[in-house]
Amino acid sequence: MALLAFILGWVSEMVKTLTILFVLLITSAVQAQALAIRTTETECTPTGCRQLIGTGACAYVGDIENRSVFLTAAHNVNQARTIHVGYNGQWWEAVVKYREYSGSADYAIIETVRIPAKICFEVSNRIPQDGSAATAYGYSQGIYNLRSLKARIRIRNGGGYFTKIVEKGDSGGPILVNGEVVGIIKGHDYRETVYTDSVRIRRKLISVYGRIPCCGCETPAIADQGAVKPDPDPSSSTDLTSLQDEVTRLKAEIDKLNKTQIPVWIVDADGKPVAKQTYPLGDPIKLRFKAVKQSEAK
Repeated sequence: MALLAFILGWVSEMVKTLTILFVLLITSAVQAQALAIRTTETECTPTGCRQLIGTGACAYVGDIENRSVFLTAAHNVNQARTIHVGYNGQWWEAVVKYREYSGSADYAIIETVRIPAKICFEVSNRIPQDGSAATAYGYSQGIYNLRSLKARIRIRNGGGYFTKIVEKGDSGGPILVNGEVVGIIKGHDYRETVYTDSVRIRRKLISVYGRIPCCGCETPAIADQGAVKPDPDPSSSTDLTSLQDEVTRLKAEIDKLNKTQIPVWIVDADGKPVAKQTYPLGDPIKLRFKAVKQSEAK
C-alpha cells in the first residue's frame, strides 16, 4: 500500500509539473504576440510644457520585408512624439504607417525594424458568431505583466462587443476567437468593451502592403532592375485558352453524367416487366429477392 501511495503521489506531482510547463509555454507564446507599447507626448500650457508617458497594448501580426507590423488603438498614438514596442526585454522604436480614428474605427498600423520573433497573430477575415468565446489581452496591470480576460462576443447594431470591461492600459490589445484576432480593443461603454473588427483592419493591411504580413517569412529577393526580361511566348496564351475551353467542356460532360438516370426493369417469373425503377449513375442498384418454398417453386 505504501508503494502504491508513493507511485500515485509521484504521478500527481508529474501531472502538476507538466501542467505548469504547458501554461508557461502558452503564456510565452502569447507574450511574443501581445506586446506592450509606450508613448511620449508633450503637453504645453501658458506656464510651460511637460512630457507625458502613456502605455497600452498591441498585437504583432507579422513581417513585411525588413519591418515588423503591429496593430494597436489609434488613440494610443494620435498625439505621440515617440512610440516604442516592448519585445524580448527591449524597447523597439516604432512609426505609424496608418491610423483611423473616426466613428466605430479606432486602430493604427505601426512598424518597427524587424524583430527576431517567429510567432505572430493571424488577423481573422470573418466576423465571429454572436456568443463566441473570446479572450482579450492587455497591459492594465503594468507593462511587464500581460493580462488576459475571458468573455463572450456580442454582435449587434453592426458592431462587435466583448462582454467584460477592460481597463486603462488594455487599449490596443487583441481580442481572440479560436486563436485569431477578431478585434483591437478601443475602450468600453461602462458595460462592455468596444473594439474595431478585424475584417476592416485586414482590408486596410492588404491596401497598405498589397498582402497580409507573414510570420517568420523570408525577405523576398530584389530582382535585378537592369536585367532584360524575355518576351512572353505568344503560343502560351493560345494554349491557355484551349485549356480553359477543354475544362469548360469537361465540366459540362460531368454535369450531364451527374444527371444521368439508369433504368432498371423488374420482371416476373415469365420474363414480363412489372415495374421500372431508375437510379442515378454511380449509385448502387438495390435488388430484393423473395424467398420461395421449394414446393411453391415447382
